[in-house]
Amino acid sequence: MTADSDFALAQISDTHLRIDDGGESRRTLQAAVRTVAALAPVPQALLISGDLVDTGAKEEYELARDLLASLAIPIHVVAGNHDDRDALAEWFGVPRTDGGLVQYVTHLGPVRLVICDSMLPGRNEGSFGPDRRGWLEEELATDAGTPTILAMHHPPLRTGIRMIDEIGLPPADLEALSEVIARNPQVARVVAGHMHRTIFGTVGRCAVFVCPSAHLQLRLSTAFSDRMALAREPAGIGLHVVRGTEIVTHVQPVGDYDLIE
Repeated sequence: MTADSDFALAQISDTHLRIDDGGESRRTLQAAVRTVAALAPVPQALLISGDLVDTGAKEEYELARDLLASLAIPIHVVAGNHDDRDALAEWFGVPRTDGGLVQYVTHLGPVRLVICDSMLPGRNEGSFGPDRRGWLEEELATDAGTPTILAMHHPPLRTGIRMIDEIGLPPADLEALSEVIARNPQVARVVAGHMHRTIFGTVGRCAVFVCPSAHLQLRLSTAFSDRMALAREPAGIGLHVVRGTEIVTHVQPVGDYDLIE
């Protein structure tokens, strides 16, 4: 951040925390937390854009909560395809709709954060059908003046990577969501995860940011040849800086790097 009046929201995605992997995912989440804490000043809030844990076990959520506690800032969690909605509610207190979806709205300084639920339990692909879009349209209609960040796990994008697009949102949902966003210019940014790469695009003329994984990345050279492979490429976090009505998004690699003074 560059001014006292700026507001910053950090984003961590796809940590896939497990208990039985020899501590690898625990160490990568700890490194991501240190990276957020090292930002100066520390962001005022943290968004976790899904797949915080890998199997949905309560022990994973308990460990995740403990590892994140050192940040001492509000944490807003999105449901990913590896998450369990009941466990998210138990361990992170996420609000839910009458239908049980993890969808809620919160105010973060000068912006509204609207969290949407795109998960289908037990499936890798997502959904954003009429019921979910209806909730979103109602929430957007209540405040057309405040800059809004829309967060979901599955990005509303066609990336050109066939295997990844097949486990995203279906084309009909993408088209309908694009129309909703186009009708609501207060939506200044859509942020997501799921794809384990830094990706930028647009939906309804709105910028979309896909946060890299804080754990493993999708190897791009294999993905375009229809082979899905993960790699220990540098992990990253997102940082969304709000300056007035403008939102600027940064990517910060996870890890400790020597400074060149």
